[in-house]
Amino acid sequence: MKFVIVLAASLTVAGQAFAADTQAAWEGFMTVTNNTPQCSGVGGTSVGSTNVSIYRPKIKGSDTNTFLTIMFTRAAIAFQNTSESTIHQMNGSGNYTGAAINSRGKAFSYAGTYSNFVVTPSTVAATTTNVTITGTIGKIWNTTGCDVTFKATYTKRID
Repeated sequence: MKFVIVLAASLTVAGQAFAADTQAAWEGFMTVTNNTPQCSGVGGTSVGSTNVSIYRPKIKGSDTNTFLTIMFTRAAIAFQNTSESTIHQMNGSGNYTGAAINSRGKAFSYAGTYSNFVVTPSTVAATTTNVTITGTIGKIWNTTGCDVTFKATYTKRID
């Protein structure tokens, strides 16, 4: 019984957090176009792999830092731009903190870098309909040397 009460309370709080989150986001797909040999055996990093992705740029001062999230078949990583003050909306090269959930449901975080990100348009506004991004994410899944180059297309989420 206690579990049911705790679960219900958790879902209520999560529901409130979802309802309160109105930051603009773009939904789409990310395709791996290149990788390094260190990615061998690392799920979702093979050339040609396509995954669902969400791009959440910082537009207003009250927004969170920019996030780029990849949802793999049985796992996910949210890359938070920790270089937001100098590399706005992840347009360029900088640092990230990855919040990941592996294929066995274990949550963990780690730090890495992204490079040569080209976000089009170069400044995303709340009125932007479509966004494309190309670039390289280093240290995917906290695997040193596993660098993935990708191309992604996004359409603004309509609420």
